[in-house]
Amino acid sequence: MDILRRRVWWYLVAFSVLISLFGVGDVIGGISVDPGITIGLSGLTLAELQAESEAGYRLYDFASRAQGLVLVVIGVLMTVILVIPYRAGMRWAWYAMWTLPAWSFGVLGLYLAFGVDPRQPPPPPMLSGPLLGGIAVAVLLLEWRRFFGDQKEVTSPLAAT
Repeated sequence: MDILRRRVWWYLVAFSVLISLFGVGDVIGGISVDPGITIGLSGLTLAELQAESEAGYRLYDFASRAQGLVLVVIGVLMTVILVIPYRAGMRWAWYAMWTLPAWSFGVLGLYLAFGVDPRQPPPPPMLSGPLLGGIAVAVLLLEWRRFFGDQKEVTSPLAAT
């Protein structure tokens, strides 16, 4: 169990890298990367959406690519926080990583609030978001002792070396 506790934070690193990779895919491929989102939200295939409104399709594709860029930036920032201050045991980094499960569950909430086509399967982020969020919560709870146990808070990454 001790080995698990020492290495469990790498799951967060893997998630942050995965977020960046999803973003790169969205920047390159636009809405065609995950057609399940389009079908789940509108009930239309990509071809049907494009036939219905070329301008709407173009705007949606641009928004998807722009959101992909946001995912790349968020993933890179989370990775940097994880491998430097989080690894060094800085409490603020542990608190900051709670944004990962909050965001993951927030994505589910956004889909539920916006509404999905009940005739279609749920968009993939409605399933993957809560799954990743739940794992992130478990990891952060397992890491609690490392940040709030008997040891003092590390104030600088250099102090941890």
